[in-house]
Amino acid sequence: MILAIGGAGCNMAETIMREASVHWVREATYIFADTDHTRLAELGKRGYRTISLIDNENPCEVMKGVEKLYLLAGMGGKTGSEYVKIIAEGAKDAGVQEVSAIVTTPFDFEGEGKVAKAKEAIESLDGIKTTVLRNDDLLEKYADINFASAFNYADMAALKVIELETIQ
Repeated sequence: MILAIGGAGCNMAETIMREASVHWVREATYIFADTDHTRLAELGKRGYRTISLIDNENPCEVMKGVEKLYLLAGMGGKTGSEYVKIIAEGAKDAGVQEVSAIVTTPFDFEGEGKVAKAKEAIESLDGIKTTVLRNDDLLEKYADINFASAFNYADMAALKVIELETIQ
């Protein structure tokens, strides 16, 4: 199961669904959890399963019987930073055997506040297998890409993490 949390997580999940080459990743159960009702309504119209985090819908209810869960989120903003740990812990309580988080960090130019919030949120995931994708690393490595393309590179990196874990 792949559970996307917040705007960045939902963007990652949509890219992964579209670009996945490994069958189980394309066919996995995807759930989109957010605090943005407008975004959730748009996703719901496209047939995606959604959970409203501000309406206290419990994402852990759908995790019963799940062996492996990937959480996708962007750190530094509100939703991903605040909910990824809560959902990860809830998943373990629901009996999920393996929980992995794939998270992105904000660009340094987004400000010290967001960067500090991201660092704190990532540190709170102690005990959860976490892959951190630094957006600034993408800009450094691919100097010729623009800001919007950097997000797509992060999404594709998340996809590769998931695909590579499946063959290990």
